Amino acid sequence: MRIGHLHLREFRSYQQLSLDVPGGVLVVHGPNGSGKTNLLEGICVAASGDSPRARTSEELVRAGAEHAFVRGDFLARGRRIRLEIGVARTGRRQVKIDGAVRRREDLIGLAPVELFWAEDVEMVRGEASGRRRMVDRELSLISRPYAHHLARYRRALEQRNKLLKFVREGREGSDALDPWDRALARHGARIALERSEFIKALAPEAQEAHGVLTGTGEALVLEYRASVGLPEAQRLPLEEKEGGSATEGIAETLLKALAEQRRGDIAAGVTTCGPHRDDLQLLLAGRAVRVFGSQGEQRSCAVAIRMGLAAVARAMTGEPPLVLLDDVLSELDGRHRRGVFAACAGSEQVIITCCDYEDIPAEVRSASSLFELMEGAVSTR
Repeated sequence: MRIGHLHLREFRSYQQLSLDVPGGVLVVHGPNGSGKTNLLEGICVAASGDSPRARTSEELVRAGAEHAFVRGDFLARGRRIRLEIGVARTGRRQVKIDGAVRRREDLIGLAPVELFWAEDVEMVRGEASGRRRMVDRELSLISRPYAHHLARYRRALEQRNKLLKFVREGREGSDALDPWDRALARHGARIALERSEFIKALAPEAQEAHGVLTGTGEALVLEYRASVGLPEAQRLPLEEKEGGSATEGIAETLLKALAEQRRGDIAAGVTTCGPHRDDLQLLLAGRAVRVFGSQGEQRSCAVAIRMGLAAVARAMTGEPPLVLLDDVLSELDGRHRRGVFAACAGSEQVIITCCDYEDIPAEVRSASSLFELMEGAVSTR
């Protein structure tokens, strides 16, 4: 999959930009603040209708404007697809696919994109919530059932947490929690199982990418750490999982755990067990990367995970994703920089940003396209 043309209007720092994008490797270089990250973010918004960076729609709209508009012309599955996203400062969004108004969920799996950016390193060295958020976003972009269960789990969790406070204050009886416990168990079982399968597919891909990236024999290990009820289900044959026995077993375990924790949850005013408490463990030489890894090791692991995610997305969607690498080369030495491009070898299109063109290995420079970005204006070489 690749993008052939990008159009931005009143998006972030761009008043207007129309850009024909070449295939293969494209290097976008320019000083800090020139709009490199915003350019990659625009591609993500065009492909998925959402941004991995922005917490509110208002952040996407250029100062002084009321609406932002993004259009991407993609080549995927042997055909051209035009995706258009309109974003209002108020939060409303409009999605068009080939000129027809559609729902945002209709974009799922249509134009897969993998973006490495600074937050990926924070995901490796930060708290569990960042790793959960990464897994949830990746699965939601390629699996409509997962997005469905995740949305309903989050709604049930929000409602249960509100009720816990009401019960603690004596405004509701504890039996009011029963339907929300059942909803959390039902949707949480599917979330935990799909996350587990996803991480099992990701682990060897990330490990291979890490080996190519670093050129060492030190293996990166990824383990999904479920807070409740998953280990037995992980050993079930796939047909049993699809038949429902695994999810039913996990749901029963979750429901029991919620019942056991109810008194403590009421006292705390929050739900203390379930998939929203799970974690993705990253290990090098049996030691947690977030605790014992150096900055360079943490960055290498973050890049390896992103390359692994691209491989898994390709396997799940049948389409090699567009790979976007934002300032990935900083803090990496020459060997690791060459490893980044070696790990990207199977990608149809890679767009990488950097401040200094000399950071790009000479052999890559000679075979790549180059855009220079200065104050929102693009020039080519």
